[in-house]
Amino acid sequence: MVQYGEKNRFMNKILVGIDGSEHALNKAMTLISEYGELILLAVVPSPSDKTFVDDEIYKKLKKKADHMIKDIIEDIGVHDYTITGTVEVGDAAAKIIDIANNLNVDLIMLGSKGSSELEQFPLGSNANKVVQYAHKPVMIVR
Repeated sequence: MVQYGEKNRFMNKILVGIDGSEHALNKAMTLISEYGELILLAVVPSPSDKTFVDDEIYKKLKKKADHMIKDIIEDIGVHDYTITGTVEVGDAAAKIIDIANNLNVDLIMLGSKGSSELEQFPLGSNANKVVQYAHKPVMIVR
């Protein structure tokens, strides 16, 4: 039987998909190692996506996501670990997987479904895609 020490249950780098829900973020904060890095990621669909009527809707959604990331980082405050955040444009599942690979994260943390705050993010279907195609460990939080 393998015994894991206290030191091994924490992750050094966790990518958290941000959709307005705090469940995944709260869980990630319990798993991040001292001096580790939490990377918050919100993905806004491309303005060329058919779900947008015009560029104004895209701009409002992008601005809302930018503010949400900034507010979350401010609310978390100062800790021994680093917190960074970004808003990307494109397909959510593809962006999550690409960034996780590029940053060589230890874990991808996602909510099980989209939240009401950013309803346009269908994270439930994206979570399924990430679980299927990611080459990194994925934790889905309810």
